[in-house]
Amino acid sequence: MKTRIHAIAGAIGLLMILLFWTSTIVSELFGSHETIASVKGWILSGMFILIPAMAIVGGSGMSLGKGQSGKLVSAKQKRMPIIAANGLLILVPMAFILESKASAGTFDTVFYALQGVELIAGATNLTLMGLNMRDGLKLTGRTSPAATVTILERERVANDTLAIRLTKPAGFSFTPGQAIRLTIPAGASNGAGEARVFSIANAPHETDLQVVTRLRDSSSFKQSLKSMPGGAALQIAGPLGSFTKDTNSARPTVFLAGGIGITPFLSMLRDADHRNGLTQTTLFYSNRSPDDSAMLAELQELDEANSEFELVATMTESDADTTWKGETGYIDATMLARHLSDVKRPIYYCVGPGKFVSAMSEMLKSAGVDAARIRVEQFGGY
Repeated sequence: MKTRIHAIAGAIGLLMILLFWTSTIVSELFGSHETIASVKGWILSGMFILIPAMAIVGGSGMSLGKGQSGKLVSAKQKRMPIIAANGLLILVPMAFILESKASAGTFDTVFYALQGVELIAGATNLTLMGLNMRDGLKLTGRTSPAATVTILERERVANDTLAIRLTKPAGFSFTPGQAIRLTIPAGASNGAGEARVFSIANAPHETDLQVVTRLRDSSSFKQSLKSMPGGAALQIAGPLGSFTKDTNSARPTVFLAGGIGITPFLSMLRDADHRNGLTQTTLFYSNRSPDDSAMLAELQELDEANSEFELVATMTESDADTTWKGETGYIDATMLARHLSDVKRPIYYCVGPGKFVSAMSEMLKSAGVDAARIRVEQFGGY
């Protein structure tokens, strides 16, 4: 929902500035002074739409980019302050000044000089906002070329949780933590044309692709995915996303996974294990019960085989399985302190439902962890 609001507000802002800019050019070239004055009045009125739209874009963009890394996210974050400064310091004041001078019939050298400044600032914002929209589409995978893959295998890996192995398109490469967009092909009996984004669960060196998904909702997409037989075709686009692990940091790594949020960490862990690079890493993995914990057995084996990797699995419904001997309850600062020598030193990566991610972020900040060391990714509806 937040992504959709960000996109809609951004489109409104881009269209408003484009209308302001083109109407100014047209009126100056072909209109009378009365037409120019009318356009300036319309632009001033339009600010009451543009300013809230841009505030929503900025606020939602900061929220979406919080804790995110990657070239596209970084580029968008660098452009946003320039867009805001142009709007608040140039475009808004110019709208008031030029409307005042135009309504008074003062079309002097100062008016046209200020008009030139407004046009340059408007063109700059149009360019930067267009680049941000392009990068935003890239992050969602909507501009990526689609490829056809087939289902190789499906396996139940937890309650209402399915691991699906897919063929990998020729030349397809990705970084652990990235995702793909899966689309049900046209002509399918259920969910045709519907799409969802899934983190890639396997490591880049593997010959196939794997996604893991909950099947607890009754959407036509999930029901179609559940019933499609082996050999059935799907469309994929990607890779997309920027939730990837820092490779140059000497600090310890801590993964915080809530439920199906384990999937990008599976890719990172499998890749690191393959490269003998699974060092200084701790995974806190929260589920309701062991039966709800996807890939728990594999993670336990990884824990036993790697001395510098620790799995801390915790069950929030301790009565669900009386045989469980591990941690119970929700992940909190006390639990972190039991397993980490210095809570403030690691870089934290947090993935899961929105409430889980928000709770973990607040808990880490309350524990004194610098916000710059917290990376987050929210899963919704999975």
